[in-house]
Order: sequence, then structure tokens, then C-alpha cells
Amino acid sequence: MLLNRTRTLGAISGLVGGALLLAGCGQPAAAPQQTTQGTTDGSAAAAGIAPGEFHPDQSAGNGKSTSSSKPSAGTTAGGQATGSDQRTTGAKCTSSDFKVDLNVQPDRPGVLLMAVTNKSQKVCDLNGWPTVTPLDMSNSTGDVPTQQVEIPGGPTDFSLDPGETGFAGVLIELGDKGDSNTFVATGFQVGVPGASDAVNATIFGTDGTNSENGGLYAEFPIKSMKVGTLQPAAQGVTVFD
Repeated sequence: MLLNRTRTLGAISGLVGGALLLAGCGQPAAAPQQTTQGTTDGSAAAAGIAPGEFHPDQSAGNGKSTSSSKPSAGTTAGGQATGSDQRTTGAKCTSSDFKVDLNVQPDRPGVLLMAVTNKSQKVCDLNGWPTVTPLDMSNSTGDVPTQQVEIPGGPTDFSLDPGETGFAGVLIELGDKGDSNTFVATGFQVGVPGASDAVNATIFGTDGTNSENGGLYAEFPIKSMKVGTLQPAAQGVTVFD
């Protein structure tokens, strides 16, 4: 799957978290609809976070855990609610049922907060790790060493109703663009656990501009990545060792 090539409309540039982010020269991009309030790591104050940043205290849709039976770790399933906590079986949620945002974290080089929002009309069950694949300007995928880590903990079984959001953290080991072992990414494909498809992630800068509307051009010189587990709340998901 190839992404539409991101247009560089920028005239203003800055080095944010080791990645080059260029803001568009038109009107400022609207901040994402999903916003939360809280702290960056569950304890440190989130002062100075610009519009468009998710605060890891609560999700936009208040994603919630359920105690009903769920698939095993590494699988994704969902279905229409049939009343109370009953669910139909066999109806899987694919990656295309979700909108994925990657939020650059201020003053934290290489750290991205992933927000996965259920845009379908069905309940989606999640458990495990999202897949994250970097893409370069030619829409080619990068062969980047990627480690799945249990941050903030092991796989968690939870469900997202329509409009609710789950979270995960991504840590990029930044390299030198001149190094042959460094892949320069300008975008990412993300897949939910158990799905065979992937969707384009929208990158949000700390000023609220984003790559979806052409207001942001981003470059990430990547040597390797770590990806944490999907969780129903954002507390601790970006607290990497």
C-alpha cells in the first residue's frame, strides 16, 4: 500500500525533537478534534503543550476497558453491540476502521504519542501492539529494526466504542541522515493488532499543524524504533526506559 505523497508547503522550519518539522505558509492548521488534559508521563507537569497535543490523562473518546470475553493477545476483533454487554462474533475491525494520529511530544526527542480512534459504527476489541512502518518521500517502506516493548505494561484487553480512542507510545532512535543505516521517514503506516491492512497516520506537530492537510512536513531520521502496547488510557504509554 502506498501513501499519497506529502506536499511540502513550508516556509518556516524548526528542529523539533530531532525531527525536521516545516509548518505550512497558509492559515494555521486546526488542532485535532481529540484533546486530553493531564501530564506527559503521569507525574510531570504538561505545561507548554501546544494545541494539538494529546495529554495522557484521558482519551478523546474516554476509551474504556471491559470485563467481557476477548480474543487472545495479538488479535483484533469487534462487532455490533446486541444490548447490554453482548456482542456478535466474527465481525473483525480492520485498521481502516480507525483514524491514527502520531503526536510529536515537546522537548522529548523521538517520542510520539499514538492515538487510535474508532471511526466505525461498531465496537472494536483491541489487544496487543500496533504495527508501525515508516515511509520515505517516494512512499517506499523502510527496513527499520523495530522492537515491541511492554510499555506501560503487557497487552491489555479492552474495547473501543465508536468515537473512543486508545493509545500507544513510539520511541524513535534518531540517526544521521548521511548514515546508510538511517532511514529518513516522512510518514508512517499503522496497523491495529491482528489486521492485515494498514492506514496512513497523521503527524501532529506541537503547534497543532498536521501532515494530513499539508500544513506540516516532517522528517524522521530513524535508526530503530520501539513500539509499546495499545492501552485504553494514555498514562505511561510514552514513558520509555
